[in-house]
Parts: sequence; structure tokens; C-alpha cells
Amino acid sequence: MKRLSRTIMTAMLVALLAFSLVGCKSTAKVEPIPPAPVVETAPEPVAPVAPVPEPAPAPVAPAPAPVAPAPAPAPAPAPVVAEPVEIELPYGVKEIVKNDDGAKAFDLFIVHTNDLNGNIYAENGGLGLAKFSTALKAGRAISDNWLLLNSGNVGEVPAQAAMLAAEVVDELGYDAYTPQAIQLATGIAGTKKAIPLSANALDANGYLVAQPYQIYDFNGFKVGVAGLVAPKPIQGVSFTSDIILDSAQYAVDLAKGYVDYLVILSDLGDEGLITSEMVAQNIDGIDLIVDGNGSAKAKTVNGTLIVRADEQLKSVGAVQLSVVNGEVKAVYPMLLPVADVLEPAKSAIAKTYEPFARAMGYTLMVTVPEDPAIVAKIGATPVKKAAVPAPAPAPAPAPAPAPVAPAPAPAPVVAAPKAVEYPLGVTEIVKNDAGTAEFDLFIVHSNDVHARIVPADGGMGYSKLSTMLKMGRALTDNILVLDAGDVTHGTNLANMFEGETVGVLLDTLGYDAVAPGNHDFNYGADRLIEAAKFAEEYTDLKVLSANVLDENGYLLFQPYQVYNFNGFKIAVVGLTTPDTATKTHPKNVEGITFANEEIFEIGQMAIDMAKQYVDYIIVLGHIGMDPDGASGLTTDKIVSKIKGIDLFVDGHSHTLLKEGMKIGDTLVVQTGDYLKNLGLVQLHVKNGKVTATYPMLIPAADVLNAKDSALAKQYGISDIPNDPQVDEYVGYMSAQLSEKLNTLVATLPENLDGERANVRTKATNLSKLITMAMTAESGADFTITNGGGIRASLKAGNVTMGDVINVLPFTNIITVVEVKGSDVYAALEHGYSKLPEQNGAFSQTDLQVVYNRFAAPGKRILRVLLNGKAIDRNATYKVATNDFMAAGGDGYTMFGKVLTEGSLLSDVFIEFLKKSYPVK
Repeated sequence: MKRLSRTIMTAMLVALLAFSLVGCKSTAKVEPIPPAPVVETAPEPVAPVAPVPEPAPAPVAPAPAPVAPAPAPAPAPAPVVAEPVEIELPYGVKEIVKNDDGAKAFDLFIVHTNDLNGNIYAENGGLGLAKFSTALKAGRAISDNWLLLNSGNVGEVPAQAAMLAAEVVDELGYDAYTPQAIQLATGIAGTKKAIPLSANALDANGYLVAQPYQIYDFNGFKVGVAGLVAPKPIQGVSFTSDIILDSAQYAVDLAKGYVDYLVILSDLGDEGLITSEMVAQNIDGIDLIVDGNGSAKAKTVNGTLIVRADEQLKSVGAVQLSVVNGEVKAVYPMLLPVADVLEPAKSAIAKTYEPFARAMGYTLMVTVPEDPAIVAKIGATPVKKAAVPAPAPAPAPAPAPAPVAPAPAPAPVVAAPKAVEYPLGVTEIVKNDAGTAEFDLFIVHSNDVHARIVPADGGMGYSKLSTMLKMGRALTDNILVLDAGDVTHGTNLANMFEGETVGVLLDTLGYDAVAPGNHDFNYGADRLIEAAKFAEEYTDLKVLSANVLDENGYLLFQPYQVYNFNGFKIAVVGLTTPDTATKTHPKNVEGITFANEEIFEIGQMAIDMAKQYVDYIIVLGHIGMDPDGASGLTTDKIVSKIKGIDLFVDGHSHTLLKEGMKIGDTLVVQTGDYLKNLGLVQLHVKNGKVTATYPMLIPAADVLNAKDSALAKQYGISDIPNDPQVDEYVGYMSAQLSEKLNTLVATLPENLDGERANVRTKATNLSKLITMAMTAESGADFTITNGGGIRASLKAGNVTMGDVINVLPFTNIITVVEVKGSDVYAALEHGYSKLPEQNGAFSQTDLQVVYNRFAAPGKRILRVLLNGKAIDRNATYKVATNDFMAAGGDGYTMFGKVLTEGSLLSDVFIEFLKKSYPVK
């Protein structure tokens, strides 16, 4: 037992709990419970459910019970307390020890609420959370034998800040509750202490989306609480309503082997397909159903007590269990109407217990005050009337300073910002805590760099970019640097180290977040996951994606991150194109799914929730504007259907948006590719709101040749030097690359012909091997690639990685396209059209082609054979090629839909040579 603190506040707390819960002498009536119970004397109950419990002597009566068996209790609890947590329970649930003081006889209070419906203040006849919290603290000051449960709707989102609501639920000390629809849809609980319970909500794969039950230990007496959620129209979640009754009896029988008292926490109510009474009537062994979704009741059905309080905290329910030697000797259901708390001077209950309170040195004739801790979170109840004129002014000065002084409220955000934690364990990162109310915030962004580490293909490279970022950070801390994916793969300097080079540079340059693109999976998902974990542990870089799931439906990456700039909070949410399933080699993403339609289904709910606790939402998405993949998902579809996204930093389609593109209220930005441009979005923030937005691009030409740039001259810049730190690292890794390129991969028995004049006019032994390797690796029916992509020969003898890369230097990706037989003929006609002249588009293939080089172009292909059989012009084939040709390069516009993308051609050929011609 805890001692009561002798403060005025605690004295007022007794008004709710000391007389209604510890005293336990409110009437237990059958349904419905009247709004104002009448207290009357009755004999001490002995049955499990007492219809009329004894009122006044109750606080004293239970006390002797634990004293009588006092000689025995000491040794009894030892086995329970010694190792309670080590008991292995189904679904990995760990029991929670609520009290281990060893008492053999005690009273246990199951306090319950339901259907708050957003009524968090003392309005609409409700008690309000702040007063309720005060009362709860009073009860816990008296006893540790408490369970606090909530069933039913707590309020529509956004009724109040969703994450703030979760904090309040924890602050109130709830043990468990039935989860909201949005929690089941998103998997985001928000609460850290209170547990959302549902044993019947399943995802699309039949897995539970919430913890099904929890076991609580009170001095060895174990209470099991299982959640049962009424079926709801939630996309992707089913509620197995058709099998609840069929399988529940087995589950209850099983549970009885673990617990002494079984509680079902439900929001089934009295209407619908499955009701609480139907469950009680058809399932034996449930001790108590704490219900929601209906009016107040206390009713016994088939030996099961069903209880429910009034909605909107118009009353608080409680069930007192009298426990002796591990058995329930009596059960007292009760209901405390809010009027008895708000106006105790008019309450018959308070009047009855006032003598007992005064005997303890307190009075119940004072209105319960609001808990300052809750007021600090949700604000004070709007003052409309004074319930009790005389006593009310006395306690008022005590709680008043907390709500009256809003100045300290922002302090936690600035003073200890890193302690702020959001759903899924995300902790906000403070980028600037100067406290400035008006400032400019700069969002720097890149996409589809494809490992152009040094200036190449028109890009600026990372060295000069690093210098620019350092210049910017010297002027302001209000900078956020983002990359929208396809960043770690594409050049030998990255590929030979499985992306490590780029990862180190992103950290060196101070990138804040990156969304993985499809080509970032080219080293395999395990490698990318490992890199993300390394970044999380050792750097400030976050790898973000909210739609990449393992085979069990769990997120593989952190879904989002919150950044704090002077109290202005930005959430960055990562997305990866679902077409990654086909736009990297299938073996790279085995066992992984990329949520697609679910983005629309739960995206709006997630954004609405996020808007309650951040000021600005950025989606960092490798999605793109082209509907060329199997999923058909594009950025414009997302921002058109999901409202509330402020900025979409895009990638994947290599689209150049010079000044961004506005779709509805969302600004979409993308820079093209290869760091040919650097993106910049300037936000002007004033008093926590964005008052102006300025998107722009900085072309690589202005960076590489600043002296000739009008833009650079505007800012007085004549030169942007390289960053020595970046150059030193790139130089070191380039030396390592040289060593790797000298690695032996094969020993060839003969020369392989890759001479320019030959591969552009005919098939050679080298081109045959390359096309064979492409077909074998991709699983396609055959291959068509361009002779111009083969750039060197291989001599007989030892062959190194560098030798193979000289043959296939373009970092082309093997790609499988869907092509009709007639288009195969068209492709070959195109490739053979310039004979006998050399042509980079000449078709190298593992098909057998019968042609007449002297016929008119377009009529040269006479017959095409696959494994000795003619190609059917009306059939559809899977054709391996490279990504350049699949996109229409070299004039191959007849290639159809892309089915899959795989590895680098050079990597594929290296592996083929290793297997075919092992090093001797």
C-alpha cells in the first residue's frame, strides 16, 4: 500500500477515487446503470458478482481479510515474484508485474473508460482528461493494484494532435486500449506505455497487426486482457468476424492455463454483426468484458460480467475484485457519474463518504482540480462556470500558474529537443535551436546521380558540391540536404566497392537523408540494409523508405525523419518506386515487397496524422513522372490523390523541372540526372509558417565554370574550388580501384574479337559470348544489343576486371523488354539497315539471322530463328538488351514495355567468364 500524500491536491483527489474505488461501495446494478447511483447499506457480498455491495464499512472490511491469513503470505509470493518475466507466453508476450508486495488478500481495481470521442475537456457533461488524471493519481497514491483500460473510440483524427493524444494516454497511465482504425491501418501506435490490443485484426497475409493480449501480475494473481475489435472498413485489414466464435472458445480455454482472471477488452457494443453479449453467451470462461460503443451497463451474461461506462467521460467505470489466496471472492462493478466529481457538495456518494475522509484528515467537498501535467499538454479547460463557488477559489491558484504561463511550454522543444520521440521510435533531429521566429530555410536536393562522383556526363561531381555546401553552412544552419535515390550505383568507382564510396561521400558532404532508388538495390537488399544500419549507427545520414517491406510485412528502413529548425518541424518521408521489383535483378529483392496501392490507402491518414505534430511535410521519393513500369505509380498520381504534402523531392524519371511543378498545393521538384543540376528550394518561415517558397536549379556549368557564369557573378563568385578532403578520399579510392581492376577473372583459350569495324558490321566470337551471357543471366528468350557498346577485344590468356570493363565501359544495365515477333524483325532491320557501313546500332544477337545485305534497307531480314525454329511474328517474346536501347537509344523505338532491369553488363560478363574460363 502507498501512503496518501497530505496535500490539498491529494485531498481533492480522494473525491473521485478514495470513496468510489477504494471504498468500493457504489451500487452494482444491471443494465443500464443510472446516472447517479444510490448508496445503500447491504451485507458483505460473497458471490463473484454482488448486486448490492456494502457502502460505508467497505474501506475497513477488506483490510482484515489480508490480515487473517497473514502467517502464510510471505513464502507464497516468492515463486511468482522471483522470475515472472521469464515465463514464455504465446506471441512473445512478456507479463507485466504490477505489484509484488506479497499480499495474499487484496482488492484489485479495473478502472475503465470508453468512447471519449474527442471530448478531452470538461465539456458536454464530461469530466475532462486533466481532472481525470488528478483523480487517477489519487487512486495510485492509495494502491498499486490498478488496471486502467479504454475501449472504444477516443476521437477522430485529427481531433487533437494524434501524437500528443498518445502522449496524454501514456501520461494518464492507461495500461491497454482497443486501437483506433488509423493505428490498425498504419501500424503506428504512438503510445510507449499503453498497449493497443487486438486479437482479431489481421493484415493481408493473415498476420496480427497489433499485440493480441497482455498478462498483468498482482502478487501472483494473473489477469489476462485480450483485445477484440469490432470489424471496421479498413483497407488491407480484416477482422475474422466469421471465425471469432468458432475459435474463441479454444483461445479462452488456452488462456485459462496461464491466467487466473480473463478480461476481454472490446468495442463490440450492442449492435453489429458480433456484439459483446453474443460473445459472452457463446463462449464459456470469460470473467469480464470491458466494452465500448454504447450506453452504460453492468450486466451478467452466461457467468460473464459485461461493463461499460458513459461516453465522453460522463462517467468512469470500475470493477473491484476482492482477491484472497489467488481466487476472486467477490466482484463489485460500479459507475461514478461526473456530477459527483464536479459538484461533490451535491453528491449523495460524497456525502456518504465524507465522514470517512474527515477521519483521515481530508474533505471530499472540494471540486477535483486539473492536473498541471495534462494541462501543459492539452491546455486548460475553457472556463464557462464555477461548479462549487466556495471551495473552488482555494485550489484554483495552485494549478492556475501552469496553464496561465504558456511561455515555458515551447521550452521542452528547444531545451531538450532530442528527447522528442515519434512513432516507430523516430527521434527528431535539431538542426537549429537559435529560437529565431523568422528565417530562410534552404532545402538542397539531388537525384539520379548514378555515382557520378567526379565530373562526368555533364555533372558537377561531389568535390565542388562539397565546397558549395560548406560555403552555405558558413552562412546559416538552416540547410537540409536530400537525395531522391539511384545514387550509389553506376560507375566503377562505386560499383567495385558495392556503393561504399558514395556512402562515405554522402556522409562527408553532410547529406541528411536519402531515399533508396531501384538501382541502389543492385548490390542486393542485404547490402543496402547493412549500409542503412551502418549510417544510422555512425553517421547523421538517414536512409528513408516507408513502403519497402520484408516477407512478413515489416518495414526494412526507417520510414521518415523529423527535423527541427527553431521549433519549425519538417517531416521527411521516404518512398521507393514499386517498380524496383522489376527494375533491379529479381535476386536482389527476393522476399521483399514494395507497397503500391497501399500508398493511396493509408497515405492520406498518415499525412493527416503527421500534420498534427509537424509544420511541413516533404516526401523524398524515387517515384518519377513516367508511367513506364509495371506498377503505373507516378509522382503526379500520388500528389493528386494525397492532400497535405507540401514538397515532393522526386527522382527516377530523370525529369528536369527548372522551377518545379505545382500540382494542387504540392510543389514537385526534380533535377534531371548525374548532378547536371543541383536543386534548391528556399522557404521563408515566419512564426512557424511558410510565407514564401522559391524553387530553383543551379546548373553544373555555373559551378564548373564560375568565372563565365552570370549566376555566379550575381553573388560575387569567380571560382568554386574543389574540396581537398573529398579529393583526397576520391584519390585514395581510385588507387584502390586500380588494384581491383587488376584482379584476374578468367583465362581465355583464344582471342575474342571486339574490333570496332567488326562488331559494328557482323557477329564475332566476343559478341556471341556477351549475348549468351545476357540471355542466361536475365532469363530472357534471347538478346539483342548494340555493337557500338562493345569497345575492345580480349586477348588469349589471363583477363582482368579492367580488361572486361574496357570491353563494356558504359555502365549499361541489362534490361528485359516485352517485344512482339514482328517488332523483332523491325529491330533487326533497323540494326542491319546501314550495311556494309559501320553502325553502332548494328544488332548483336544470339538469334540465327538469315539476311541479304544487298537488299534495300527494311527488306534485308529474310528469316529469324530461335533454337532452330522461326520467330512467330504474332507471338510475344522476352528480349534482353541494355537500358540505353530499352529507352529508345540508337533508334530502337520498337522495343516494348520494360519487364525487368538487372546488373551491369560488365558484371554479368565477368561472372560468365569466371564460370566458363576459370583462372588457371
